[in-house]
Amino acid sequence: FHPRKQATRKTYEYRILNEEFLNPLERLYAHFTYVPLDEKKMQEAAEYLIGTHDFQSFCAAGSTAETTVRTIYDIHIKRNGNMISIQVTGNGFLYNMVRIIAGTLIEVGKGRFSPKQVKEILEAKDRTKAGPTAPAKGLMLYEYQFEEEIKNNNSK
Repeated sequence: FHPRKQATRKTYEYRILNEEFLNPLERLYAHFTYVPLDEKKMQEAAEYLIGTHDFQSFCAAGSTAETTVRTIYDIHIKRNGNMISIQVTGNGFLYNMVRIIAGTLIEVGKGRFSPKQVKEILEAKDRTKAGPTAPAKGLMLYEYQFEEEIKNNNSK
């Protein structure tokens, strides 16, 4: 048994505190930005990432992955008050992939990229085209499902 080599589905959540001033209670658990983010545009941009693609544009330099092709099953951007969460579910992730996706979607939310540009970034297969790598403090592993659990859930 090796968790990285098993058929699994993983969901990561990236949290962004989007308010005028930093809340000290959230400083260790969420990335902070005072620039208002448009979560609807972020969700529109995220739709381009769903499916099986070459995510080379969203992979940090120095990755030792054999292939940069991954499958993203779902991405949800939700706002709850001043907290925005980005949940990304996939079959596996490249080095810093979720943080680069989050950084790129934050740029979309700020208006620096249009939602359609995310498709162009994905197709470019060039890390320099994507947004910055978001800080680690907003990222957490949210859910991990093994193949048997996935099959059981799908058969219900």
